[in-house]
Amino acid sequence: MTVRAKFRVNATRQQIGYDNQKQEVVELSAVMDEANKQWSMYTPQGSISLTITNPSAVDQLALGGFFYVDFTEAPAVDPKPAG
Repeated sequence: MTVRAKFRVNATRQQIGYDNQKQEVVELSAVMDEANKQWSMYTPQGSISLTITNPSAVDQLALGGFFYVDFTEAPAVDPKPAG
């Protein structure tokens, strides 16, 4: 079964990481919305913090934007791709 949660980007900030590489930290919080009734009967609470080094990925997560996050069971170790 997949659990879907609705989150909002509530903060972004820049930082310098390993080898002076620019990173963006994007923070998301669960929102009060009917979409979250599947996993929270009352007041949904949750947070996600992503440290991103890919500028095109950062561009997808605009401050104030709303996103669905799907939680699907995964193996402990993903197999190596063929080739």
